[in-house]
Formats: sequence, structure tokens, C-alpha cells
Amino acid sequence: MIFHILNGDALAEIFPKSIPGERIIFRECLIDGPVNPTPTQELWQVRAEFIQQNYSGGEKVDYRKNSYEEILKIKFIPSGAKIYLWFEEDLFCQVNLWFILNYLKDHHAEVFLVLPYPDSPYHFSELKESELVDSYDTKAHALNVKEMEILARIWIHFQKEEVYEAHKIASVFQERFPFLKLAVEAWRDMIPFGDFLGKPKTVLTEIIKKSSSNDFGTIFKEFQKQLPEYGFGDLQVKRMCGELGII
Repeated sequence: MIFHILNGDALAEIFPKSIPGERIIFRECLIDGPVNPTPTQELWQVRAEFIQQNYSGGEKVDYRKNSYEEILKIKFIPSGAKIYLWFEEDLFCQVNLWFILNYLKDHHAEVFLVLPYPDSPYHFSELKESELVDSYDTKAHALNVKEMEILARIWIHFQKEEVYEAHKIASVFQERFPFLKLAVEAWRDMIPFGDFLGKPKTVLTEIIKKSSSNDFGTIFKEFQKQLPEYGFGDLQVKRMCGELGII
């Protein structure tokens, strides 16, 4: 059996019907908000509460149906199946990927990583249908046990906020996973210290200062242009604006 884990609805909407297999849509944004529950909590409870309280319209989201039940399908993929992970190289997608590989650590399946073309590392959406099919046919990389362990370990460090430990691992495996070091460095650069708000908020502040308009769409487009390596969507950028009190 073949399963495709797709990072979000945008990819699911353009995913070629000619590619065989069942689709599982990973609807989460683990880069934003708490990911380390207390012993009396489950991750899903923490995530549902965060999304409902911090995102515009989040109170209307049925997290269990929209996200948790879909992610739970991963747990029930049968042994011996082939699992294709379709994730881009930006930090948003990479954090989700690290989580999934940790989630799959005891699963007996063949796991393949499918990345976008090198000239479009952050956007499957820029690929034609034929290019997506080609990605499946010829560009999917089978992950061995060691590679899966490496990426799964990064998730544990992310949960514990151990960015420098993650960076050591990413540096050692830079030749095999060149995108990993870039993603970890993006994570490092978003951590605030002293008067530094972190790179995303600092850049966002500068964009708004220089903008002749307070139109969020314009600001969001410029943010994506300047920091594509983060992969933040409108909900994450709106939340940052709210925290900064600037829109």
C-alpha cells in the first residue's frame, strides 16, 4: 500500500490524481506555539488550546476533526507500506517533518522524502502537474533508518528548545541534508534575546515602518518575499503583528 503525507491543503488541492496511493493531509503549524506538553497533557490538547486562543477564527476550528484525526491516520498505516513525505525546505514544513519522522520511529514501513525542485525549494505550488508526477516517479529519496533517526532527533531538540544541539547534528549531516542546517539556523535566528525580537519580528517591524500602507495583504506579501525560508502563513504573520501591536 502507498500513502502520501502532504503538508497542508494547498498541496492536497493540486496533488495529481494520477499518483497512486492514499492521501493524508497534515494540518498543523508546529513552528508556532507550545509543543512540549506537561506529563498530564497530550500534545493535541496543548495545540488545540493554542490555535483556538491565538489564531483569528481559531475558536471555530474543530481541531480534533480537522487536525488530530487526520494525523492519527499516520499511526494506523499498515506495516510494510510505502510512505511518501511531501514537505518543502522552509522551517514551517521542516518542523512538521521532524515531528512526523519521530511519530514514525517505531513504524515498519518504507519511508520516502519528496522535496520540491532545487530552484523552488519552498513551493510545491510552483510545480506543474507533470513535475509533481516526476517528483514521485524519479526524485523520491528512500530514507534509511539512520537518516530517519537523525531527523526524528531534531524534533526532540525542538521540543526542548535545544537549538544548538540541533545545529550540531545538522552541521554534521549537511552534505546529506543541506536544507536541514538552513532550517535550524532559521529557527535559531527567530529566538529573541535582549532587545532583539528575533529575525521574523525584526524584519516585520522594518517592513511596516517602510510601508506606505497598513494593508495586511501587502505587508504579508513583502514578508514572504524577504523571509521565504520561514514559510509562515498569514495566520502566523497576523499573530506576530498582534504581539507587536502594529496592525
